[in-house]
Amino acid sequence: MIPRLGCVAGVELGSTKICAVVAAARSGRPDTDPVEILGLGVTRSSGMSGSAVTNLEAATRSVRKAMAQAEAMAGREVETVFASIPGASVKASQSKGVVPVCGAEITAAHVRRVQEVGRTVPIPPGHELLHTMCQEYVVDGREGVQDPVGMTATRLESDMCIVTADRATCGDLSKVVDGAGYLPEELVMAPLASSLAVLDNSERESGVILVEVGGAHTDVLVFGRYRILHAASLPWGGASVTRDIARGLGVHEEEAGRIKQEYGAARRADVEPAAMVEVLGPSREGVRRVSRELLAHIIEQRLDEILGLVHTEVGRAGLLDRAGGVVLTGGGVSLVGTDELAKSVFDLPVRVGVPELRITGMTEGIALPSYATAVGLALYGVARTPAGMLAGTGRAIARVGGWLRAFF
Repeated sequence: MIPRLGCVAGVELGSTKICAVVAAARSGRPDTDPVEILGLGVTRSSGMSGSAVTNLEAATRSVRKAMAQAEAMAGREVETVFASIPGASVKASQSKGVVPVCGAEITAAHVRRVQEVGRTVPIPPGHELLHTMCQEYVVDGREGVQDPVGMTATRLESDMCIVTADRATCGDLSKVVDGAGYLPEELVMAPLASSLAVLDNSERESGVILVEVGGAHTDVLVFGRYRILHAASLPWGGASVTRDIARGLGVHEEEAGRIKQEYGAARRADVEPAAMVEVLGPSREGVRRVSRELLAHIIEQRLDEILGLVHTEVGRAGLLDRAGGVVLTGGGVSLVGTDELAKSVFDLPVRVGVPELRITGMTEGIALPSYATAVGLALYGVARTPAGMLAGTGRAIARVGGWLRAFF
């Protein structure tokens, strides 16, 4: 029998893939210790289109399959799941809380109160509250305070980041996880989860632009002084590149995806001009040869456009001069030369972010930018859930509950 030891799973609910990562949650683990990654499961996404669930049953099957793979690899069962919600479905805003201290010493009660005041903001129609993050405190005008307890002040302020999400999308994604037989503990903004897996503290402090190129969207988070300064989602991603290849080469989209992964490059300069690629026609018959340079040209044009739109978005927010570099992640940045292309667009240092920070265990198998969100979700889950609450006998009840709810 599989032992019921404390562990959580992060599940990326993407438009092109479902990715599940199982991580150990050990009692008494210091926060500074790395998290042990135990299992990985990946399957093609069904029943998802962009950020929306289009077929609950199909999406549920995909989650169940990915989780079964991850649990089998880990040799453990999971009850608690932290699932992603796409950046396109969320809105991030800034809020401030202010409380008087009247010359006294700041206590934990003052901190709780100023956070409560900062959370008291109107929620957009059709949205629900997802995250409230206190990013820093201001003590009598002194900015950048991380822990004000014990300081003497007359006024305490909190700088809050408020993230809300589309209510219908939250409901559908929770139903998918529940229907697969798991407890949907929390939905997490996808690019926020990815940032936990690929950004180090020095980047968050000095300023960095996180660009996550997914299947249907490209999500952007700008950090500075450990704060989220800006969040955005653009409706173009890796699928846009694939569609351009299909149209440009006259092939089926499935074939376009295959040749993109096997032969694609982000810049024409990185391929031999004389190199040729064999492709299947739109009817999936009749092999013909096309120029690999042409393939790279199509990819370069679309990726350059997407990255250019990110540059425009960050510039419009007035944050380009506050970023010391760019970190690329997501499945859409795995092609050779993507970092060099981004350097030419942003004129900043660029690196490709893979999930390798704060983790141990099966690190080699997950060191790909396409797994950043799922690994980040697992890290988030371990940090948020007491390990002692994870083991137990609720798994069978959870699965039966999901099965019953499919009928009522």
